Amino acid sequence: MLSLFFVPALPESGPVAITGDEAHHAIKVTRMEVGDEILVADGSGAWVQGKVSSVDKKVLTVEPLARGATQKSKPQLIVVQALAKSDRSKEAVELMTAAGADMIIGWQAERSIAKWQDDFLDKWSTTALTACKQSRRFDLPVIEGPISTAEIGKRFGQNAILLIFHESATQSLSAFFENYAEGASDGLPIVCVIGPEGGISEAELDALGGAGGHVVLLGQEVFRSAHAGFAALSAIQALIKRW
Repeated sequence: MLSLFFVPALPESGPVAITGDEAHHAIKVTRMEVGDEILVADGSGAWVQGKVSSVDKKVLTVEPLARGATQKSKPQLIVVQALAKSDRSKEAVELMTAAGADMIIGWQAERSIAKWQDDFLDKWSTTALTACKQSRRFDLPVIEGPISTAEIGKRFGQNAILLIFHESATQSLSAFFENYAEGASDGLPIVCVIGPEGGISEAELDALGGAGGHVVLLGQEVFRSAHAGFAALSAIQALIKRW
């Protein structure tokens, strides 16, 4: 399996230079050598497959053999993830990136133990980058946060299919999509709201439901907060026939 590295932009023609942290990883960690074949992407879907033509101390140069670009699929898949402890949040971002989340937004829920920190965007973005490399994904998810409950409703209540996953729901996710598949087919974003380990509060359920959200059930089992987004995305990918 070819290793994948990211650059800020890909030239339209000619060799590709990998620098910075990605060059360090390629040269010092994975020990890339002249003649090795690798993948290079720009994070927006464009990619190059090529052979390493030169290796310097801080720069690795790739001669392209093939080029391409992955197209953004509709509907857009967005996860609003309640903050958890740092290791759990990292795990959540890794899994959701591999499952195809187009956007991941940190939510300061009532029962979130963790508090949003200034470095969370950088940490989550780095985690998503690593997950993309592992899963051979050419486009990086957009990372945002923090968002409040009121902002979730205002932003997505009427402009998306807003799904709140909670054990009190009487309607399953699959049953919901039997009735609302037409919304997904129209390209409306699908937004999954994932609560913290302590659960989504009644006040939050009322607020999100009042804004146009739908409370749905993800099976009888109760997932960890870090795993629920991955499970929801996987189910939705199958329900919209993308997987």
